Amino acid sequence: MKLTHLLTAALLLAASTGWAQTQPGNTDYGNGKETNAYNLIRESTYNRYVTFNGSIRYGIGLPMGTSRNYIDKVSPANALVTMEWQFPQQFSLGLQSGYQYSQQRLPRAVYQLGDETISAVQTRTLTITPVMATAAYYFADPAAAIRPYVQIAGGGAFVNYTNFYGVLSDANKKFAGAIAPAIGVKVFGKREGGLGGEVQAQYQNVFYNYNEINNAQNLMLSAGLTFRFY
Repeated sequence: MKLTHLLTAALLLAASTGWAQTQPGNTDYGNGKETNAYNLIRESTYNRYVTFNGSIRYGIGLPMGTSRNYIDKVSPANALVTMEWQFPQQFSLGLQSGYQYSQQRLPRAVYQLGDETISAVQTRTLTITPVMATAAYYFADPAAAIRPYVQIAGGGAFVNYTNFYGVLSDANKKFAGAIAPAIGVKVFGKREGGLGGEVQAQYQNVFYNYNEINNAQNLMLSAGLTFRFY
């Protein structure tokens, strides 16, 4: 009789232990890697759903390639705005636009414009307004405090080339294709933090050809604010 009682108690103890290991909150079961209600509560929303990230940055532009034949000065007037849809798999898709303005003034000289010879101060200007789609891969999960990334952007840009000779001008305006690979990092104050800072280096190539320019190229170095939300 005592043996029967002991066997019954042992079976009840084994059953109760197995039941407890399968309950939410017991991280020892399956090394805590199984999908259960407890783990889903602990998992960040950024890692479970598509979320959003917006950035606004100010930058300087360094002319490259044949762009230097027209303007070889650093451009201090550049702004970029990006909106991204962030996926749990550490990549994002988005849209990017901005405003880039370059200017350089040359000393007064004598120029031949058609049949007319004039003495004038030459002021060279170039305005680029990009509109591009972006794709980025992040080297940290969407909820991380520090998120380095690589990005590629492609689309087009509206280019306004205007070279002033005093009150006269040589102007050309057109929309051209553009590509822009970039690297950068976003730094938030803490894991799952909303507001943070961002720095980026972007090489931009606009397939624009006119006079001195055979593809408008520049290196954009920018910094600004970024905000993620869901």
